[in-house]
Amino acid sequence: MSMWKKALIISGYVALTGILGAYFYFATILVCDKNQERCQEVLIIVKDSVFNPLIRAGEVASFLDRSSVALLGRDFSAIDMYHLEKKVESFASVRKCNAVRTIDGTLKLEILQHEPLFRIETQVGSFFVSKEKFIFPIVNPFRAPVLIVRGNVPFSYPASYRGQMDSTDSWLASMYRMTGFITTHDFWSRKTETVVVENNQDIRIVPKEDDLVLKIGDLSRFAYKLDKLQEFYRVLAPLGGKEKYSVVDARFGDQLVCTQRKD
Repeated sequence: MSMWKKALIISGYVALTGILGAYFYFATILVCDKNQERCQEVLIIVKDSVFNPLIRAGEVASFLDRSSVALLGRDFSAIDMYHLEKKVESFASVRKCNAVRTIDGTLKLEILQHEPLFRIETQVGSFFVSKEKFIFPIVNPFRAPVLIVRGNVPFSYPASYRGQMDSTDSWLASMYRMTGFITTHDFWSRKTETVVVENNQDIRIVPKEDDLVLKIGDLSRFAYKLDKLQEFYRVLAPLGGKEKYSVVDARFGDQLVCTQRKD
């Protein structure tokens, strides 16, 4: 075989290898492009879960499954991102959802939550009330150790309610103000465990660790009444007041009425 023929054969192999290499390279690019057009993975991130552990990513995923929201394998062009965000924002404590498509075909759902101010136990269920006066049902009551309001609570919302507090709900608005006062107060934030509502005119503070009933009556002038009750702890408790009295009542003007324990 002549030298020229060998050179032509070698050149042919090189050219063929180059063509095949180019084919496989471009085929890989096309496959990658195709994958990027479809949802390959859904990544749910609850961004404030460390200090506000109300929901978990798995619970959001289960909610989407129950709602028949199919994402994996779908073309991104067929996914309504705005509708998806609003769907996620309708779940439990979710305040804001941002749906982001990444370059590798991942759909990221970045979530921020409502921050609860207090928990309210009603005849129709348990709810959180947020600092923005947003009411939402509880997924798990043990994840947020906030102040609890329970008893004969006047609650006019349906069991599935999720939304802003009614502007005409004066009682809940007053309770919101009192719980806000308690949770930001140096003394009462450490002392208060539960607020018990016997009726609108008979509300009690249940202190942590103390076997006492602290009565404030209705919600009018609650800050003044709580200041009076704090005087009990400042003046009488060091003198054995917690052992001597079972009820401390701040309902009567400038007076504190204490009921002695029965033998």
